[in-house]
Order: sequence, then structure tokens, then C-alpha cells
Amino acid sequence: MRISILSRNNNDNYKKEYLKMMKILTSKCVTVHDKKETYFDFINKYLFHNWKYRGTYLDVYEYLNSIGIHLSNKKITFNNLLNLIEFLLNMQQLIESSKYYSKNTIYSVKCSSILFHNIPLILEEYEYEAYSVDDKVYLLQGLSDYDDVLELISDDLKELIVLYRSSLSTGLKIKRMILEKIYLILVENDYKKYNVSLFSTIKLIITKMGVIGNIDKKYQHLSTYKLKKYYDYCYECILYLLKTENINRYKEEIKQITKE
Repeated sequence: MRISILSRNNNDNYKKEYLKMMKILTSKCVTVHDKKETYFDFINKYLFHNWKYRGTYLDVYEYLNSIGIHLSNKKITFNNLLNLIEFLLNMQQLIESSKYYSKNTIYSVKCSSILFHNIPLILEEYEYEAYSVDDKVYLLQGLSDYDDVLELISDDLKELIVLYRSSLSTGLKIKRMILEKIYLILVENDYKKYNVSLFSTIKLIITKMGVIGNIDKKYQHLSTYKLKKYYDYCYECILYLLKTENINRYKEEIKQITKE
């Protein structure tokens, strides 16, 4: 259940964020097929009809109206902001599922800032997390106690790998928790021996960029979007490290065969 956060220091912050987002997204901020479109027109023309959760709504604007998002909203509620963000995250997931549009869609600088920088910051400020279930993104209010949430996450390495891949935690809390658990398993099982250089890269991100402990002074200039990107890089490095373990095992098996 969503809880209004009207007791925050500035009650108008969410209204300002909503209006800022709508101003950019209703401008011609997306280029596709060498033609500039508003974000909503772009979704409406090329992608909305393929979204399996659109129900019987025939276009984006009909759907937006149904969730309380009107392009000329005058009375803005906190739920309007949450519904808009949830919609945008679902559309971004839809874009990413299409190789063509994920590669051939160009966002303006301001549009990119809204989608990839501002949204994570807003969610983190209001303690919300985004989760993907059956290809649909939902926003849920995050639990504030880090240790309590950490205990709920599996300690199984394979489950953690799958969980990170399926998680669309646009705030960074869940990504940090999953990476922390994976890293501790790697340390405990001496995965460093499989690739010392790669493990050092993983360790740098984990220990210096806020996954375990505070962010090192050297990296405090990184935006939330940049941190998320480096966490995802770290995840890819971890996958490669795990593959290295298997490759070494396969090499040993082949050696045994050649000796027979």
C-alpha cells in the first residue's frame, strides 16, 4: 500500500519533480527513425500496442488517464508522481526488451537525466524500490532497516545471481545488498585464485563505491546513475569470474582424459 509522504521537509518537492518530468517528456525529447517525438508519442506509435499489460486501452493517453496521469494536471498528488514513475519504468523495460528500439532510440540530455538519473534519486529519497515480476515493474515502499532487509535475501550464490539479473531496483539498496552477499561468498570460497586481477576490480567497486561501508572520498562525485552503472559492471565481472572457475575445471577434466 502506498503511503503519502506529506510530512517531509518540503511538501511541494514531489509536485516540482512531477511538473519537471512532464515538461520534458511532453517536449520532442526522443529521436527515432530520424524523427523527433515526445516521449509519450514515441511510446504510443511504436511500443504501447506490444505491452501485454495495456489491457483494453487503445493508446498511451487513454491508459495514462486511467491511472490519474493527465498531461494538464493541476491538482498533483504524490500518487501521481509514483504512477508516472511506475509507468516510465515499465516503458523503459519494454524498450530494453526490443533490441531494435534499445539500440536506435536517442534521448535528449534532459530526457536521459529524467529517466536514468532523477528517477533513481526520487525513489531513493522517498524510500521506494522498483521490482520486476512477470515482465511488469511495481513500486513498493522500501523497508528502512537495512539489516532486516538483508536477512530476507537468499544466501545461495545461484539464487543471488538470478535475483540481481531480475531486479530492477532503481534505488541502489537492493543492488548493494545482493552484491554484498555475493562478494562475501566469493571471499569465503577463495574465488580470487581464479582471476586475481578481475577479483581486484570487483573488490574495488564493492569496498570503495558504497556496497560495503561508505563511498570512498575519491568516488563521492559519482551520481546515482553512475553508481548503478558500476554496480552492473561489477555484476558482469562476477559472472565472468564464475565462468573462469568452470573453465579451469573443464581444463583439468580434459587434462585427465589426455593422460588416460
